[in-house]
Amino acid sequence: MAKEEPKLWTGGQWEHPETPFILPPKVTIPVAHPPIFRKKRRITERKKALFLFLVTILLVLGISVGSFITHYLLPLEGTGEHEISLLYEDEDPFGKIEQAEIGTGVTLAISVNNENDLSTSEIYKKCVPSIVSIQSVGEEGISTGTGILMTEDGYLITNAHVVSGAYSVEVMLQNDRIYDAKLVGADADEDLAVLKIEAYNLTPAEFGDSDLLECGDMVAAIGDPLGYRTSITEGIVSALDRTVDVDGVSMRLIQTSAPINFGNSGGALINEKGQIVGVTTVKIISEDGSIDGLGFAIPMNNVKSVVDWLIAGKPTLGITVEQRASEKRGLVVIQVEKQATAYQAGIRTGDILCSFQGQEVTTIDQLKAARAGVSVGETVTVEVIRNNQKQEISFVMQSQTEIAA
Repeated sequence: MAKEEPKLWTGGQWEHPETPFILPPKVTIPVAHPPIFRKKRRITERKKALFLFLVTILLVLGISVGSFITHYLLPLEGTGEHEISLLYEDEDPFGKIEQAEIGTGVTLAISVNNENDLSTSEIYKKCVPSIVSIQSVGEEGISTGTGILMTEDGYLITNAHVVSGAYSVEVMLQNDRIYDAKLVGADADEDLAVLKIEAYNLTPAEFGDSDLLECGDMVAAIGDPLGYRTSITEGIVSALDRTVDVDGVSMRLIQTSAPINFGNSGGALINEKGQIVGVTTVKIISEDGSIDGLGFAIPMNNVKSVVDWLIAGKPTLGITVEQRASEKRGLVVIQVEKQATAYQAGIRTGDILCSFQGQEVTTIDQLKAARAGVSVGETVTVEVIRNNQKQEISFVMQSQTEIAA
């Protein structure tokens, strides 16, 4: 069967301004407003009496409404129908993208480079063949971003928010050829995704040890800001291990003064050796646009652990749990996949999951934290409560693909 010839690039979002452009997530700092002081008004006796009458009426109405809500609407202790619950597994924002094979044994390699420092132009020449443009098509329109080639045969890294909600993704190489991409895996909390294209003899990036960075080190960023492909900017490492809240998720990032703009998402932060030491992800802006030079990147050592985890196969427990208001001992198991090793090991609907690998789990966030770093094929031990009796159950973590098969 003849191999289909890759398509040629016909222009990005900037070249086609009539195409809607969806901005990536950003951190917004609210502008502080001075307090407004008003003159106090004198209250006459007549007004005071009217005020007290209105307050009394409001109190009576408030007590009546409160009693109704308490009796009829709030969750009842000991019953399942009216309890407030939080599902552990929500709709997958990456579920519509065609899936690539996992468990291939591919890993991200961190290199040691003892060569002399490069000039900015030398950094650009070395790294630009490894930078790709990404276009995602979803129900809300088209969004663009940047990616970094990881292997010669088409594995690449980008931000999860670049492909979130998409049903198709295209990748454009430096030579203007376009390839359809499949999703290997994505982690929204870490804002990282791994894509795979059917291409060969590519130029993968060289990745460096982000733990070696120091404040003041020169860095460069390459990406596609506003569709201007493979633009390079220069700055320094402004801070390390900076905690930034992105859409309610706390991330520990590299802060840089290198200008980063919309479209740089998923691009490269590069050290003086020409090594990728971070994946650019977000910038802080103010409402009046007065703040600049506050860009952030995910450290490459963090990227490696997440990327290797995604390629090996995102692990799943094979169970769905609820966090119930009335259940203080743990998370209630409401579903167990029969193909899952957890089911074969004995976990059943109605069990209360109270610990994972020795760590207490009474909230969804605690379960996510305890599960972080666990890989497919690893044996885990959980503690469940059944009929008021605790018991330990061990099973092997599976990938989502294995359970769905």
